Amino acid sequence: MKKLLLLALLSCCFFPAQAQKILVKPYVLGLVDDFEGRNWAKDNPEENTLVDKFHSTEVSLVTYLDSLIKEENKRTYDKVLITNVKWEKKDCYYCQEFRRIMSKQMVAQMHEAYSFKWKDLEDEKHYKIYTGVLKPKFLEKDQERYSFLAGAYVRYGSNEEDLYSFKLSSSKSKFDAILRELKTLKCTIKKVDVKEGETILQQVTFIPSPNLKAYLDKQERLRLDILRRKEKHFKERNQGQNGTDLFSAGPEQD
Repeated sequence: MKKLLLLALLSCCFFPAQAQKILVKPYVLGLVDDFEGRNWAKDNPEENTLVDKFHSTEVSLVTYLDSLIKEENKRTYDKVLITNVKWEKKDCYYCQEFRRIMSKQMVAQMHEAYSFKWKDLEDEKHYKIYTGVLKPKFLEKDQERYSFLAGAYVRYGSNEEDLYSFKLSSSKSKFDAILRELKTLKCTIKKVDVKEGETILQQVTFIPSPNLKAYLDKQERLRLDILRRKEKHFKERNQGQNGTDLFSAGPEQD
């Protein structure tokens, strides 16, 4: 009898943890930038393996993502290798605050979920920049949906009491995908707000299903860590300006 009770207790502890297991590919699809679509310089050898750029305040997210990939690599022969490099760009004053994650394998896996088209956009080296939108049925299983929404929540999510929100800007397809998957998972949509303008502001407020809530809450500590770092970073930056132009080369000489 005691053995049965112990097995039951272990099952309660083990299976919820398994149920909240994050899948790397949909998680990354959820968090990567989608401002005016997914840009891809497919033929530029220096850019075509870019997963995304991460601000210095997102160091904990980079560490977490690295741990997910390492764990995934233990279970597959197709190892995902990532490179963490500085962002260097001519006349870019804030690029030094960012790191760029590069991975040929990860990008190849991610881009299976996108449809890309070229619309006359080129980079500074005249390589074509293709714009990608998420395919309507790029997620098939609920665990993929939970992982995708968990990734989106880290960067674009917030919550207040029982109400959760996603806020995006000029998203080409991710906002629609979030709405679609919330409905598929039978979450209660409370409000959808889209404000048109030069930058389109998109927000959905909802009550998550119990299963999704477990995934989102598991990301809460990471989300709050990033938020605190950002608040500290921009507070220090504003204090450093002292009312002057942050990008000024120095005082003018008479």
